[in-house]
Amino acid sequence: METNKLQEIAPEPIPGIPISLPNCSSNSKSFLNKSINFLQKIQQYSTIPFLCFSSIHLFSVVITPGIFGIETGNDMIGLGRELYQIPIIEIGILISTCAHVISGFSINLLKRYQNYCKYGKSSKKVKIEKRRVIENNEDIEVKDIDEGLGGISSIIGAGSRKSITSKLFGLSPLSFSGYVLLILLLGHVYYERLLPLKVEGDSSLIDLGYVGFAIQNTFWKTFTGLNALVITGSYHMAVGVNRYLKRFSLKQRRRTYIFLISIAILGFISLIRISRVKNLNSTVARFQSMLT
Repeated sequence: METNKLQEIAPEPIPGIPISLPNCSSNSKSFLNKSINFLQKIQQYSTIPFLCFSSIHLFSVVITPGIFGIETGNDMIGLGRELYQIPIIEIGILISTCAHVISGFSINLLKRYQNYCKYGKSSKKVKIEKRRVIENNEDIEVKDIDEGLGGISSIIGAGSRKSITSKLFGLSPLSFSGYVLLILLLGHVYYERLLPLKVEGDSSLIDLGYVGFAIQNTFWKTFTGLNALVITGSYHMAVGVNRYLKRFSLKQRRRTYIFLISIAILGFISLIRISRVKNLNSTVARFQSMLT
């Protein structure tokens, strides 16, 4: 090309790239970092009460009925209720759960603002270098601890893949499962705790017969909702524990998949067994008379 044919043109901004970055002071950046670190500590330690409660409850209503039957499951529910329905413990579980949800939501907002200060975009993804987790000969390279379990491809050694939730919503699988779990949990608390309190003034007599009654009357809604609650809750807690303990090895991911698949199968078997319950206690019988 001949130089005399070159023409000078006015510069134009590239679409999607800001002309100038936001003016965020160093004090603001320091405050953001400290706030995020503080909230992450709250989010981490606030999981302990709910994790203990969930483990007991999961063992009572999923594992025990699926393996030992309904009667043993009801016995375990009674034992568990003696622990987590003590007023001070119940209030502690509620406060810690609220702290976990609020801190997680706040961290997400602050990180988006942090990205806005750095890149001019709240959804900007920071490129993270690969990090090798030294544990054994099955270790793999981890691109991002927010990948969740990295997909099925990660456990066969093909490397982890960017999650669908990250592509569609800009949320890690762990964060996305937390928001879904919150919705499912609110519905579960309403039907299993608040509604009996409203009707009977007490929920201590609610057992697996009550759940069986709900499944028999609204099978697809209740059966699907409870299965989703078991799977989503188990995933969120298992992946959350892996993240806090920095356990990302191939061996650990395989173990987590085995755990989640086992819980899903036991949950399905338990709900099938619970749906066949015929003997209803007096409280459940009154619910039945009100709705029929």
